[in-house]
Amino acid sequence: MNLVSLQRRLAATLIDKVLILFLFVIVALIFCSGPSGAELGTFTALTSVKYKKIESKRTLYETHLDNKKFSEENGYGEYNINDIKYEHYKTALDVYQKHILIFIMINLLYYSLCEYFFRASFGKKILKCYIRKSDGSEICNSEIVSRTGILFALFLLAVVLQMFLNLNAYITSILFFGILDFTVFTRQQSLVDKYSDTCIVRIG
Repeated sequence: MNLVSLQRRLAATLIDKVLILFLFVIVALIFCSGPSGAELGTFTALTSVKYKKIESKRTLYETHLDNKKFSEENGYGEYNINDIKYEHYKTALDVYQKHILIFIMINLLYYSLCEYFFRASFGKKILKCYIRKSDGSEICNSEIVSRTGILFALFLLAVVLQMFLNLNAYITSILFFGILDFTVFTRQQSLVDKYSDTCIVRIG
């Protein structure tokens, strides 16, 4: 069984991450921000903010509501907030949590669907790398479900760590991918590979 080299695996991972990030931006713009990109911009700004401070951050929507109330209470006339078109655009924490959920769901769908149809992620398939059982045989649906479940559990762990350790999204991401992939450098298996009893091989 020809295990994939570290360089090829890292290259495949990079391709996957770029595609996932692209899908995340598209989905966030379509279902959350709309053409203005307002919520996506807010989320991007919040990625460098520690979790417990996000609650104190104010969105454009909240600021406009406060200005409207101040204008009406002090006789300055009606305050126009027609440019704020998204009623669900509430607090900074709402925006942050919603986009994190979208990011997790895109990751889970991306990997599970690619593995179902190609028996590899798209990045791995491009570089002729495929997921196999530890005995070299082709994976079946049970392994795909197992791999997706393990990935979901690791995402939940990352979310919990961010909340309790009061981390920002950048540090959380470094910890997440560090925990997920550190065994790749020593055993040529990520944690998902290890606990689903699978490995990545080069074919062709």
